[in-house]
Amino acid sequence: MASATSDSLDRPWVAYTDAATGKIYYSNGKTTTWDKPEGFKEPSCIQVDSENDDAPPKKKKKVTHKKKPTEFSTKLEAIAAFKGLLLTKDIQPTTKWNEVAKTCSSDSRWEACEILTQGERKQALAEYQTKRANELRDLERQERMRAKDAFTELLTEVLPKVNSFNPMASRFVEMRDSLSKDDRFYAVEDENMRESLFLEFCEEVRKRDERKRRNRKRDAKDSFFAFLKEREEKGDLSFASTWSLFFAALGDQERCDPRFQVSLALSDSDRELYFSDFVIDLQAEEDEKRRRIRDARRRAEKAQREAYRDMLTNLGAKLTITPLTRWRNIEDVIANESAFGPVQDQDREAPRELFQDFIDEWNGIYRRDRSFLTRLTQPSSNKKGIVVTAELTFEDFTKVLLDRAAFSPEHYSGTRQILNNNIPISSAHIYFNELVTAAKDVAGKSSRRQSRRGSVKDDSSEDEGEIIEDGEIEGIEKND
Repeated sequence: MASATSDSLDRPWVAYTDAATGKIYYSNGKTTTWDKPEGFKEPSCIQVDSENDDAPPKKKKKVTHKKKPTEFSTKLEAIAAFKGLLLTKDIQPTTKWNEVAKTCSSDSRWEACEILTQGERKQALAEYQTKRANELRDLERQERMRAKDAFTELLTEVLPKVNSFNPMASRFVEMRDSLSKDDRFYAVEDENMRESLFLEFCEEVRKRDERKRRNRKRDAKDSFFAFLKEREEKGDLSFASTWSLFFAALGDQERCDPRFQVSLALSDSDRELYFSDFVIDLQAEEDEKRRRIRDARRRAEKAQREAYRDMLTNLGAKLTITPLTRWRNIEDVIANESAFGPVQDQDREAPRELFQDFIDEWNGIYRRDRSFLTRLTQPSSNKKGIVVTAELTFEDFTKVLLDRAAFSPEHYSGTRQILNNNIPISSAHIYFNELVTAAKDVAGKSSRRQSRRGSVKDDSSEDEGEIIEDGEIEGIEKND
C-alpha cells in the first residue's frame, strides 16, 4: 500500500470507498493511500466510488444504479486516482500494460481517468510499479529479518539444552532433529541459510565463551597481584625475592587465600609467571630509584666541583694564585675554603687534581698570551721597546699596549681580547706584574752596587753606570 507523504498538502484529504471491496482509501489529488493520513478530519459522509459491473453484492447494502464517472479538475488528481485504482486491483510491479488494462477497464474509475492520455497512464503505471517494487522488497527484507530472528531465537533456546551440543565441533545435521520440532525452524525456508545461521550462532557462542574465559583469567590475575601487593607492603616480598623462597615462607592462612589458590582461571604455572612479572616490576622500580639517586649524586658532585672551581677563579682574580703556583705552596690556603671539604669527600685526591687541571688550563692560556705580549713590547724596526718602571700603572700600560698594536688590526684585536679576558684575571695584568717586579729587582741591584762602589771609593770609570745585560729583564729596554 502507498504511504502518505509530507509534500501532499496542496488539497485536503478526502475519504473514498472502493466499490469493489468496500474498503476506504484516501486521496488528496496527488497521493492515494489505504492508510489514514495525519491531520485527516472525518467528514459527515464518505464518498463512494462507482461499483464495477462484476463487483460482488454487499450485505445490508443494495446498489440500485451506477454513478457517473468522477470528473477531475486537474491531471494530478486523475493520476492520483489512477494509482489508487492500481493499488486497489493489487497490480504487481511485473504486470504488463495489456493485463493492467484488462483488469482495470471494467472499473468505473478507469473511465473517470479519461482525462489522461494512454501515455500518461503508462507513465503513472511505471511510477506506481517502481514504488511498489521498492515497497515489496522492503517487506520481503523485513520478513527475512523476522525469519532469521525467529530462527536465531530458536537456536538460543534449544541448543544450550542439548547435551551433545559443542560450539567447537557440532555440525548442523547433528542438531537438525532437535531444532525441526519447532515452527520457527521453518520460518527460514532455505536449508543452506539455516546451516549458515547455525554456524554464525556457534561462532558467536565461541567468541562469547572466549571473552568470558579471558575476563575470568584477568580477574584472577588482578586478584593474585593484589595478594602479592599485600605481601610486599608487609615486607614478605621484595625485588630480590624468588618464587621458591616466597612460597616456602607463606603460612597456611596465606596459602588458603582464594586469591592465591589454584583454580580453573589460575594455574600453578600462571601463579609463578605472574609472580615473576610482579618481581620484574619491583626490580624496575628499584632500578629507577637507584638511577635517580645516582643522578642526584652526580648533579650534587658536579655542583660541588663547580663551586670549587669558582673558588679557584676568585683566588686567581685576587692573584692569590697564578698560572705558576704549585699545589704544595697553596694547599693550606685552599684547605681553609668552604668549597674544599665537599670535594675532598668525593675523592681525597680530587682537590689537588682539580687544582692542577685549573692551573694547567690557565697556564696554557697565559703562555700563549704572554708570547703575544712579549713580541708587542720588544723593540721593532721603527719603535723602541716598552720600559716598565715601578711607578708605571696598569692603566698606562694598557694604553701603551693598544698604541703599540694600532699598526695592525689583527694585533689590535688580539690585544683587546687579552685585556678583556678577565677569567680569572687578564693575562696582561699578570705580565705587567712580572715586569714591575723585575724592574724593582733591577732597581734594587743597582742600588746595592752603587752602595758598594761608594764604600771602596773606587773612582774607576770601569764600574760606573753598570749596564743591564740583554735578557735579564725580558721586554724592557733602557731609553737612550
